[in-house]
Amino acid sequence: MRKLILVLLLFSLGNLQAQNSYSYKASYRLEYQVDSTDRNSIKSETGVLYLGEGHSRYSSLGQAVKDSLENMIDPVMMRMDEYNQMTDFKYTIFKDYQDNELILAEKIFQYELKYTQDLKIIDWEIQPENKEILGFSVQKATGSFAGRNYVAWFAPELPFLDGPYKFSGLPGLIVEISDLKNQYHFRLTGFQELKTPVNKSLNFDNYKTVSQQELDQVRDDYNRDPIGTMQKAGIKFGWSEEDEARQKKELTSKYKKRNNPIELQQ
Repeated sequence: MRKLILVLLLFSLGNLQAQNSYSYKASYRLEYQVDSTDRNSIKSETGVLYLGEGHSRYSSLGQAVKDSLENMIDPVMMRMDEYNQMTDFKYTIFKDYQDNELILAEKIFQYELKYTQDLKIIDWEIQPENKEILGFSVQKATGSFAGRNYVAWFAPELPFLDGPYKFSGLPGLIVEISDLKNQYHFRLTGFQELKTPVNKSLNFDNYKTVSQQELDQVRDDYNRDPIGTMQKAGIKFGWSEEDEARQKKELTSKYKKRNNPIELQQ
């Protein structure tokens, strides 16, 4: 059965029709430590990686759901608090292997921003160790990225040079990857061929091109004071001074505890 799945996988990779279509989906469980000083501040989210011929799209499941809702003929409107509860990661990452390019796009309040970087970001060292994960024979690789050292396990029988987040470049799909402190740990939970290829493109016409540093700064400023950002944009909440002070205090406390981004360096 496994051999049949692999044969079908290789056959369909050569018969994809639309450049922006995706015929496979890999689901990941991410466990991450929000506060670098608190080992108990572990949260988890699901990520989805759509795979096509020479391109992919990765986002959190919450972001994918929001995108689907917004792309409906009759969009479903969500309150800001409902959206924020869906995911801590509101970006979408596109990898284009033909152009060796990675694009991260994110909407931060009313700002639609994106940046581009080279796809090859890690010099992997493939190790001799092997084991089995979810029935796949996987091999170990090590590498460093953005201030963290990583151990990855990839499956050569899944012929994708891809993985969750920005990770890519190994001769097989990354099915597990974690930094040595185990503060960010991705695990494959499912892999499937889609019955019908899906189009998960994003219209970049309204997205402003900035540097990674600029986008990260806009995100950080908003996370530090979302109420002030919205008030500057003319949004009125109708709160009393006491309610506003309480809300800002709670948000400041949450911001201070979220001090452990996946990328420690740029």
